[in-house]
Amino acid sequence: MSVFSYEALDHAGRKKRGEIEADSERSARQKLKGQQLIVRKLSAVEKQSRGRERAGKDHLSTSETVLFLQQLSTLTEAGMPLIEALSSMGEGMSSQQSRRAVFTIRKKVLEGGALADALREQHFDEVICNMIAAGEETGQMEAVASRLAQLLEHRQALNSELLSATLYPAIILSFGIVVMLFLMAVVVPKMVAVFERAGGDLPTLTKVVIALSDFLRDHGGWLVVAIASLILLYKLFMRKQWAQAWRDAWLMRLPGISTLLITIDTARFSRTLGMLLSGGVPALAAMLIANQSWSLLPLKALGEQAREALREGESLSGALKKGNHIPPMATQLLAVGEQSGKLDAMLLRIADHYEKEVSRNLKRMLTIAEPLLVMFMAVGVGALAMAILLPIAEMNQLVK
Repeated sequence: MSVFSYEALDHAGRKKRGEIEADSERSARQKLKGQQLIVRKLSAVEKQSRGRERAGKDHLSTSETVLFLQQLSTLTEAGMPLIEALSSMGEGMSSQQSRRAVFTIRKKVLEGGALADALREQHFDEVICNMIAAGEETGQMEAVASRLAQLLEHRQALNSELLSATLYPAIILSFGIVVMLFLMAVVVPKMVAVFERAGGDLPTLTKVVIALSDFLRDHGGWLVVAIASLILLYKLFMRKQWAQAWRDAWLMRLPGISTLLITIDTARFSRTLGMLLSGGVPALAAMLIANQSWSLLPLKALGEQAREALREGESLSGALKKGNHIPPMATQLLAVGEQSGKLDAMLLRIADHYEKEVSRNLKRMLTIAEPLLVMFMAVGVGALAMAILLPIAEMNQLVK
């Protein structure tokens, strides 16, 4: 017999860790299932460290994971055995690293391990692993894999929208700053020499620009060091949970920004929990996993409180309403879903609604940001141009 280390959830959603003796991983999993435990991690003790090392090297990207799940759904729905499906999927992967990852998963399953456990060793998302485990237990692997692919596609679409909304303004702002720094560091010093030879009193705007140019020339290096130090300190502070909580609480007080961030988190949480429940994962275990989708710590704390309230028999909608953070419409729809017995479907509808709301808010913010950034560039570059042109115009008047 081999010894297996496991991490599981009991019927109340509490974490359990330990070791169990069994002939194979499949046998160990069956024993744990007989103890009313939902297995999250299971690995042979003597192979654990080696498996982790291998998993750290070979893993699938998000787009490859979507393709993996889509192919898994299609091939298993067509009646292909899991081992053959994994072989076909591994051969079709584009990179050597992803092929190794899929064949490692296949080897684990071939040795008698569960697919969900093999995916965990390859650092797959916990949502994927738990839904696959539920699919293996219920015999609905193809449906679960298809829903998981949809979940990841929704996540990718939302992340792409967020990236697009921040990338364009960042490029414009960076370009404007680079142009102004070039004028201050290269053009202004050359013009200063001309003004000094010409003599006379310079306009106030020109004096200010020259002073800024001199400061950048004399202290530019220290300024870069100071900015880099501040960024490093910020990253170090953000490793502390109290610092993250302070930052998130501050962000949640900002008009406009707070609404957008809460809407994004609500959409992510709703879709994740809805997918888990529709995949057959028990409510408390699903809440434990879905709470990891919150990016704002106050909302994550609220989710954990809601899970404890759910354990004690309270409704999810009532528990989430207590924090006064979740949009009222979301909690109202949750209550309707609970009353109708279709909570999973209602959660997915909530996610659809708020993902569209995020898209609308991002477009609205981008529409406002574009003219403001153009105005900022026009004012900055225009002020520098005026500072250079005003003395030239005055010198021309003196010559005349």
